[in-house]
Amino acid sequence: MEAPSIAFPEAKAPWFGVIPAFALHTAIVYTCALRISGYLVGRWFAWFVPVLHISTDVLGPDWYLQHLELVTIVPALAAGYINVVRFAPAIVGRPIWDVRFDSAINWAWSIPTLILLYRMSQYHAPSSVLFGSSMTAIKYFFDIQKTAPTWANPFASDPVRVVAQMFVTAPFYAGVAYSAGALLSKHEVLTKLVTFEKHEE
Repeated sequence: MEAPSIAFPEAKAPWFGVIPAFALHTAIVYTCALRISGYLVGRWFAWFVPVLHISTDVLGPDWYLQHLELVTIVPALAAGYINVVRFAPAIVGRPIWDVRFDSAINWAWSIPTLILLYRMSQYHAPSSVLFGSSMTAIKYFFDIQKTAPTWANPFASDPVRVVAQMFVTAPFYAGVAYSAGALLSKHEVLTKLVTFEKHEE
């Protein structure tokens, strides 16, 4: 007589796994945009700039703003490509793992995009003499400020606009990059590129 096999219960409906997966991917997008990017810039200035004897007059926050697209897109693209959710602990729950993450990761850009579109629809050109009055919503969110306001010079740039670009525009970039990384991973682009280079040699 054969021993009875233990069968784990499957997800009753696709949304039972997709919704937590979608929430997890969205959280990763915002973590990449709001935490990882700033951390990497901070480590660059703390560790590599002194060791490599790079002389720069640009402060860390200013460098971060001047390279906002790069420091936001690259980590999110890498996170999407390796699909960091695979390394989530088992406590996340078996029902989530019963449903593939492909559909959820492909839509990781949607929440940041909806927030950006909403903020753009609510945008009104500033009437302040300091920051100009004729500015479109696209320029307001995508023409990234090059200097961060400081306590010594709070009007180095528009602080409200800097915050909007960091908390609205950067997550949009990260969301698109994260989903794009997952798409590139699905098609094994990196593997194909390495294989192609070997064949060329």
